[in-house]
Amino acid sequence: MSTPFGPSDSSLDGAAEGFAEQGVTEFLLTVDDLETMLRAGIFDRDDATRVELEDGRLVRMPSESLPHARTAARLNKALDRAIERLGLEARYEMLNGGTVRVSNISAFDPDGAVIARDCEGFFLRPDQVFLVIEASFSTLKRDLGSKSRAYAAAGIAEYWVIDVKQAKLHVFRRPFEGDWTERLLLTADDSVSPLFAPDADIALKSVF
Repeated sequence: MSTPFGPSDSSLDGAAEGFAEQGVTEFLLTVDDLETMLRAGIFDRDDATRVELEDGRLVRMPSESLPHARTAARLNKALDRAIERLGLEARYEMLNGGTVRVSNISAFDPDGAVIARDCEGFFLRPDQVFLVIEASFSTLKRDLGSKSRAYAAAGIAEYWVIDVKQAKLHVFRRPFEGDWTERLLLTADDSVSPLFAPDADIALKSVF
């Protein structure tokens, strides 16, 4: 029997039992659901409520440590300066964040992204993104694992992971059939250039 406020407790119990019989124990979200929640202000996107969506599940992101924030900011600034120095501002824009929609059920907030300057939309699409950067202090396993695979499957052209503790940069390039065809591991003694700007020549000693 229903009440003015919805189904009775017995109805809800019956529905729950039905889900249990089917082996369903959780509700999975879509990226569209996440957008609706963000537009409604459910998450303020500050450190206390920073979340990502991975395979339909909300993942709470850890607060940023000073080494994490500093290293990401230095690399992002170096990329921004390279874009300006090479006269590429009309085509590319460096973001210190943003949300990348990698599938219908996954959306990540990288520490940096180089995007098409004329792109529009609430979330970034993979075809609008030329480079994604993650700085890893306590999340290296995930950034090199499930996130890396998701970015490759989405067709992101290039993905960089900063290993803050070891002062190394993992470079993943040219995805094909859900995996990367090129992988590099660089140290502070090396320099790096993204695919979209091969003459950038960023000295990593300025980052670490």
